[in-house]
Amino acid sequence: MIATNIGYAMVVDDEPANREFAERLLQMAAFTVKGASTGAEALAAARSVPKLTLALIDMELPDASGLAVIRTLRVENPNAILIMATMHDDRALMARAFESGCDVFLVKPHGFMELFRRIKDWDLNVASLQKLIIDQYGPRPYRG
Repeated sequence: MIATNIGYAMVVDDEPANREFAERLLQMAAFTVKGASTGAEALAAARSVPKLTLALIDMELPDASGLAVIRTLRVENPNAILIMATMHDDRALMARAFESGCDVFLVKPHGFMELFRRIKDWDLNVASLQKLIIDQYGPRPYRG
């Protein structure tokens, strides 16, 4: 099967190994992927594509919090799927992330393969990527 491009995605993580792994997953799901290691690079990359479809953003970046990046991306890309990726499995942080505009709260490293399973069926079920937590217990809806 030949994959066709389904949109632009971005991976924002200051840890090169994490960023490269996530970039490969998104490429395997037929996205055109840009990487960034800072919040400023992320916003510039998002503004350089015709339409951002999906962004995976680390919580702790050298120049900004992932929450701040998500807030800006949500305003500039209201229909994009925004994913907060963090090692912090914290309910208060989850609430702040969803309030900031994220669609998926992913706890590293547990959630990457579940995310991949969902995005490779992107056309079939976009709703499966909204108000979702993916952590060591598996995927579940965020209920606020």
